[in-house]
Amino acid sequence: MKSVIRCTILLFLLMGLVVPNTTAETLPLKVFSEEDKITSLEVLEIREAKYVLLKEVRELFSGTIKSEHLTGRTTVTIMGKRIVFTLNQHRLMIDNEEYVLSNPPASVSGDVVVPVEFLTGIMPHVIGKQITLDQKNRVLQIRREPFVDSNGSEISSPEPASTGFRVIIDPGHGGYDVGAKSKVGLFEKSLTLQIAQQVKSLLAEKQDLHVYLTRGEDNHMTTAERVTFASKLHGHLLLSVHFNSSPSQRSSGFRIYVNSNRMRLGTGMDLEADIFSRSHPVAGKLSEAKRFIPQSKWLAREIKDRLKGIGLTGEEPKEAFLADMDNLSMPGILVEVLYLSNPQDLMIISRPDFINSVSQALADSILAFKAFMEDKGFRSAG
Repeated sequence: MKSVIRCTILLFLLMGLVVPNTTAETLPLKVFSEEDKITSLEVLEIREAKYVLLKEVRELFSGTIKSEHLTGRTTVTIMGKRIVFTLNQHRLMIDNEEYVLSNPPASVSGDVVVPVEFLTGIMPHVIGKQITLDQKNRVLQIRREPFVDSNGSEISSPEPASTGFRVIIDPGHGGYDVGAKSKVGLFEKSLTLQIAQQVKSLLAEKQDLHVYLTRGEDNHMTTAERVTFASKLHGHLLLSVHFNSSPSQRSSGFRIYVNSNRMRLGTGMDLEADIFSRSHPVAGKLSEAKRFIPQSKWLAREIKDRLKGIGLTGEEPKEAFLADMDNLSMPGILVEVLYLSNPQDLMIISRPDFINSVSQALADSILAFKAFMEDKGFRSAG
């Protein structure tokens, strides 16, 4: 790829208007795949946001581009997947799935540019590899997406521990998928990761207990990747951590859902729509989830009691068909801790001890569940 470093004042089209006298600083970005250098990209810094030229992204991944200048819509096809976005709009589509970027694509001197998070967030979903950015050294690395164990170590292909109780903690959302967000700038993806990491830390030294995170950093994982991760580990429990949001500020408190194919929540429920399969053929299908409903319900009640014990309020646990846990062969629980859209819940979330308190409640629930399973005859045979 031909990379040209230009240090000029650029006129660019943003929000449909020509904005004069605006500088776009350009910097080189080295690109590596595994251990081999591929090429370099040109990064443009516009209004404190970093962008790359879409045509260079297309060349990097051997794709094609089709632009509709009248509508501002651009379609990029890479590895058989169609990515469709519109200039100055945050939302885009990958095949039939919708995603959101923090900064929208724009036009600079007639060239379409996309935010760097398009590379680090969108492209991993397209090519099936992790893409990380070292901003200090200006290096973009493309590699197979790692998994993270309870010690924070990366393992390229997760293998279960030979003995012990295996717990998978799934911090919801990540990367360009920020999840719910509050009016004061709190992102669901950040809160869930903080709690997951703290739970892992609290359980790290417990005997015969192994904790794994589906993601240990701010990266995106699909629902299928999360289930595959847990299944490869032959886990004994998957706990997915989320926060909630609602158009009504009156909705508040925690919600706990037990993975089940016996019922699906209706569209009127507050639980975010992306958690559910929109077109899954539920009727007539006997899922593995049915086998684990009694154990999941026991844990759900334990989590409810412990969250109430730290002063939170919420509803009784409910069964739900969770796409995040479709075909999961272990007990599965999804916890929506509080509402980022509720002012009273936000006050609680803002407390200095909030993350530690919730994490301790979840960690204690997991330990109680492990003891319950052992009392029922569970033996960790690996």
